[in-house]
Amino acid sequence: MGRIFITKTRFLRAQSRCFCRALALAFGVVLGQALADDIPKPSAITPESRGTFRGRPTVKAVRVDQAPDIDGHLIDEPWHLAKPAGEFLQKEPKENVPHSQRTEFRVLFDDDGLYIGVWCFDTEADRLVALNMERDGHMRFEDVVMITLDTFLDRRNGYQFSVNTNGARGDATISNNTSVSPEWDGAWMAKSRRHVWGWSTEIAIPFKTISFDETISTWGFNIYRNIGRSNESALWANSRASIRGHHVSECGDLTGLQGLRQGLGLDITPYATGKYRRDYDAKDSDLLGDFGFDIRYRLTPSLTALASVNTDFAETEIDRRQVNLTRYPLFFPEKRQFFLEDSGIFGFGGGESSRRRSRDSSDTLLMPFFSRRIGLSSKGQIVPIQFAGKLTGRIKDYNIGLLDVVLDGEDGPRNAFVGRVSRNVFEQSSFGFLTTVGDPNSDEMNSVTGVDFQYRNSNFLDGRTFEANLFALGSYSEDLGGLEPAWGASTKLYDRNIDLSASAMEIGDHFNPAMGFVRRRGTRRYMVEADFTTYHDNISWLRNSRHGYEAELYTDLGNDVVNTKQSFDLVSLYLESQDYISLKVSHLTDRPDEDFEISDGSIIPAGDYEWWDVRLLAYLGMNRLLFLRPMYRVGGFYDGTRQQIELETRYIPWPKLRLSLAYSLNLIDWDQFEDSSIHVMSGMVQYSFTPDLVLSSLLQYDDISNSMGVNSRLQWEYKPGAKMFFVVNQGYVDEMTGFIIKDLELVAKIGALFRF
Repeated sequence: MGRIFITKTRFLRAQSRCFCRALALAFGVVLGQALADDIPKPSAITPESRGTFRGRPTVKAVRVDQAPDIDGHLIDEPWHLAKPAGEFLQKEPKENVPHSQRTEFRVLFDDDGLYIGVWCFDTEADRLVALNMERDGHMRFEDVVMITLDTFLDRRNGYQFSVNTNGARGDATISNNTSVSPEWDGAWMAKSRRHVWGWSTEIAIPFKTISFDETISTWGFNIYRNIGRSNESALWANSRASIRGHHVSECGDLTGLQGLRQGLGLDITPYATGKYRRDYDAKDSDLLGDFGFDIRYRLTPSLTALASVNTDFAETEIDRRQVNLTRYPLFFPEKRQFFLEDSGIFGFGGGESSRRRSRDSSDTLLMPFFSRRIGLSSKGQIVPIQFAGKLTGRIKDYNIGLLDVVLDGEDGPRNAFVGRVSRNVFEQSSFGFLTTVGDPNSDEMNSVTGVDFQYRNSNFLDGRTFEANLFALGSYSEDLGGLEPAWGASTKLYDRNIDLSASAMEIGDHFNPAMGFVRRRGTRRYMVEADFTTYHDNISWLRNSRHGYEAELYTDLGNDVVNTKQSFDLVSLYLESQDYISLKVSHLTDRPDEDFEISDGSIIPAGDYEWWDVRLLAYLGMNRLLFLRPMYRVGGFYDGTRQQIELETRYIPWPKLRLSLAYSLNLIDWDQFEDSSIHVMSGMVQYSFTPDLVLSSLLQYDDISNSMGVNSRLQWEYKPGAKMFFVVNQGYVDEMTGFIIKDLELVAKIGALFRF
């Protein structure tokens, strides 16, 4: 009986297992069928819509009666009405080979806007890289698509829209085919979705957000895609390695855009602010409230006027602290939205730095117009702006930028005016004029006038890019009288393997642009740079290696050498893991003719100095959750020796939360003075509830000022183009008993957007 029972039990268990297996099989079949149904079948791409290595592919936009839902799914019926385009070609790491993953896109439009759907297929969809959630985050090493629009088909100017798999958005304007202004924030929407087959993104760009010519039915168009895990990038049109996504001249064609309308082209953005300030030393506080508004009006499809009344920048990000170990002023970038918008049109002389690869602000030697001078004193204190007006855009072949600002002054209002006009010549070049009139920080008269010529050819010597820039300037100051000159010339030649540049610049002894930036006066600078990159297809772990040389020479106007720098890039390795390691050796000389003081108060005597230093730099984990940027420099420093240690780190435990830390230490062993030890550190916590609702807090400390600052910001774009801010600024002083609060500022700002 027991045997029968056991046998029967085993039989029932076997039946149960068979039933479960059958159920699992059935469920698997159903699920598999569902997933298979979810996987879009490859579409037939017409020859004219296929990606090109050279040339302009074409895609047609289809007018629809009903706009698709912007949810990232791309399953709405309107998408079936448009023909697909795709078959991208790689630009990195290889040229002119098919992208390893399939990409398709379609374009729709209606009376209100343009709609772009992108299918990013990926055979390893579980390895997608998505690190950013916030607006305008750095998405270079993630899975991202970037749209370029040339809405006037001038092959020079346009817009850029970027979206990653999290739906984080980035946008920018493009001027003269090279200058990118990521500070522009357009009112548009995008949503992304992950799938078993990859990811998709759906983009809606209202016609009221962008400027375009209603009389033309074809726009310049391009799409860039990057695969984050391998940093494999591709372009739809002109996928050469030397071509960037913002090179409007290389766009393909988007056709079929008949009957577009912008409406009145009128945007009104009112805002209100409330501020509470407390000075703990003075035991004083005040509560303020104010309001203002911006008005933007398109005078023509390509010419826009912007007026700002009672302009307020309370929500602007604070500056990052810097250590100055030179005898020249530091450069702090502009961060205020009003001045950054359309700032590229005011660019002069081909860029402020002749080094294409460098992001070091110390390269900025001369800017004849630097908007940060307006509304901020030399010490960074706010100077109230009563009114600001701006006119930017194009009239036929002319690019126009006019800016007029009325500020509070000691003896009444002060006026600052900037005018910039350039004319397009040849295919990608221009000739222009710049003038500034007024001194935002003085009642004395000041003006700057200059001309420049910018030449660019992206098909030079079999596909290389060649640039040449010339400029000449003269400044007039009431206290000095007469004109003081400045001039410069630079050339660049680059492609996938070479990067060559040379430049020369002269700045007069008394050259004084009151609305500009000058690092050094009474000087001539000569510079040459050569980088050579080799790709290693036969080494599995190494993508490319770079070797380079750079020489920089400064003289006074009598051609006596003041200082020199030679840098030897012994080796820079870019690994397939997306890590980067560089070893550089530099030789420097300096001949200060008078004593000068560095940040910590150390005095460097006049004399002749010569030293070498070695720098080891690495970028580790640029496409991973944990990123590290260690740097170690050791060598001489005037009459002492210097060690410099820097560490930047970023950790993203999940997409909504970002933690970052930066630390810098300079240890200087002086021969004649007490040793120097300079510490600067900062830390940030950022939480993105959604791509449009972000909370961040930045803490900074340095032992030069012995102070700590805390800046906390809550930013919410509650609808496209309309934002709310809440900002808390706290200043602390390091005293014997610890950190004591010195000042507190609370700011609340709300804005709205009305479009007509």
